[in-house]
Amino acid sequence: MSSIKNKLTLLTQKTLINLSKKKLSKTSLIKGMTTGGKNVAGRNSSGKITVHHKGGGHKKKYRKINFIRNEDSIGIVTSLEYDPYRTAYIASVYDFLNHKYFYIIAAKNLNIGDIVKSGFNAEIKIGHSLALMKVPIGGFIHNISLKENKNAQLIRSAGTSAQLIEKTSKYCRIVLSSGTHKFVPPTCQATIGTVSNEFSLFKSINKAGRNRWLNRRPTVRGVAMNPIDHPHGGGEGKSSGGRSSVTPWGKPTKNGKTRTRKA
Repeated sequence: MSSIKNKLTLLTQKTLINLSKKKLSKTSLIKGMTTGGKNVAGRNSSGKITVHHKGGGHKKKYRKINFIRNEDSIGIVTSLEYDPYRTAYIASVYDFLNHKYFYIIAAKNLNIGDIVKSGFNAEIKIGHSLALMKVPIGGFIHNISLKENKNAQLIRSAGTSAQLIEKTSKYCRIVLSSGTHKFVPPTCQATIGTVSNEFSLFKSINKAGRNRWLNRRPTVRGVAMNPIDHPHGGGEGKSSGGRSSVTPWGKPTKNGKTRTRKA
């Protein structure tokens, strides 16, 4: 019986691709920056499901990340950690000037013991945060804020980066990883380099249980349901044609257009 179980495990793990996390710390260094939360499973305050296919999943804690980094600081990277709420790795930094710890999104090739700066004294080095007006044209950046003294919103996921291609006194033009051109005020903050964990896209789910660990519930096709459960349901055999694509509540899904025959 055990040999059959071993063979089944080998079959399920055959095409699995998992990334090595040897460089990462196994525990969170800054306990004060981690908070627990309740899994609401896609329900709102009245208990109604507003986001479908959510529920279950492993318990996880949220790490508070410093997304502003506009004050003068000189810090040292004390650890690299995994964050369950994002694809990129995070780094804990001890600030010598303000005598405090904080988390940042780790840049690619950022190592433990590296010095990271922000504000007026920041240089053009990986992990340093400075205003866009000080970034040279052609430089790769991430963690970009859209307004002065606001949290960074752009380029925060694993392996992404933007490029600064134009600077004027009124705006800076950057190219996002999607190819979109964005105009941002020159006083906005950005971090030099590319976001870490660039091989994140090669990870494979490989089995349904792994999705359940990630708080994702199954998606059932409408044509596989009964007529009472979905407008696409019912019929003899695998019948799916002859009707327009709609939601479970009968609203069209093709940009509000239904397929009609030409006159």
